[in-house]
Amino acid sequence: MQVQCPKHKDSQFLYILPKENEVEFICDQCHSNLSTRQQQVQLQNLINIRKAYQHPEYLFSRITNSEILQEFFIELIECEEKNLNYQIMEIEKFIKEVQNQLIVMQQELYVYKKKYMELRLQIREKLEEIIKFDQFKKIISNLNHLEKTINPQDIKQSERDVYNYFQDSILKKQLSLNNQIFTILNYKNQQTRESRINYPEWNKLNQLYKQINEMHTSFNIMINPKFPGTIENTFLLAREFQAKLIDIIVKKSNKPITKIELIHQECQSNLNVQTFWNKVDGKDNLLMVFQSEKEYIFGAYSPCQWVKSQRGQYVSDETLTSFLFSQTKNQIYPIKQDCRGYAIYCCFQNGPVFGGTSLLNRAIQYFQNKSDLHITSNFQNGSSSLGTSYAIEGNQTQTDFEINLFGLDAHKITTYEIFQLSFN
Repeated sequence: MQVQCPKHKDSQFLYILPKENEVEFICDQCHSNLSTRQQQVQLQNLINIRKAYQHPEYLFSRITNSEILQEFFIELIECEEKNLNYQIMEIEKFIKEVQNQLIVMQQELYVYKKKYMELRLQIREKLEEIIKFDQFKKIISNLNHLEKTINPQDIKQSERDVYNYFQDSILKKQLSLNNQIFTILNYKNQQTRESRINYPEWNKLNQLYKQINEMHTSFNIMINPKFPGTIENTFLLAREFQAKLIDIIVKKSNKPITKIELIHQECQSNLNVQTFWNKVDGKDNLLMVFQSEKEYIFGAYSPCQWVKSQRGQYVSDETLTSFLFSQTKNQIYPIKQDCRGYAIYCCFQNGPVFGGTSLLNRAIQYFQNKSDLHITSNFQNGSSSLGTSYAIEGNQTQTDFEINLFGLDAHKITTYEIFQLSFN
């Protein structure tokens, strides 16, 4: 791109500046003439013409309104071929270092082997001296001289000789011999401890392995882009919001999702609390999605286990990964840290309940009718009072919180879906 800017001689157009109803080509001088505040605002919107011409992923990332897709294509842009080539060259250098270090380490092993064999020989020589090993060898040699001649008297004499050797040279002096041997072993142990080298070449190799493993991990991350997640078999969640929910759950859980299974899907003609509890009782890591009669789509995720309690009980989320959401408002409402004990409320007489505060009546724990999300027993109606146990944005009013999920004054459910997530 070498089109000259009509406003500034010898300056070429470098950027596209999108505006509300038009776009403008600008050069570097056009940009430098803007005020500092204008520069900061426009830097976020400027499109580099050369990059846009060469890379469609760059162009799309600059004009899309999807944060998920924008992040994905920015990641692709950052992983250019020259970066990959540089990474490979660095890894190849380390591979050569590892190869050379393997040879040095092999030599080190032979050095230590030689030291060990010398130590063993020294211990053996001292032992032979202490137990008068030559006498034993002489007796056995005499026995060998009998060759094939089997003379019972000669054999008997050899047996007596061995017995006497055991008695005189070892057994009768057992305590003294043991002490001498322990003294020798202790001396040798001190010698080896003082001169011991903890395999420096092996340690260097270990360090190289760690470094090359880190480089390989970095390379692997570069060539494995993080694709936006999707949820199959959902009629309510839009693709972009699916990716947003999955990304949030993975980040909060700090582990990858291996499976998302649709375990229940109902429409208005068959909504009832018994069916709900039959599907969710004993299950955890559930993602629930609802649609109100005003076509507001909202829901919740919690790792907590749903238990069909007769008396009713709150379940605590110590991981703080539970959250409510509104696809219609494109909002996420995480559980408050000091309200982790009110993540979900389980009672066979109610549908799903998220958040609230408890009232105790002897052994029965009730929830106040002011929950962040409450689906009633007939599964037709519900209420929403965000901000009780789940956090909301500070610029909304209490009235906004109460109608945020269902929409307007209507609190009726028409459709819902429940998914169970599995993790590594």
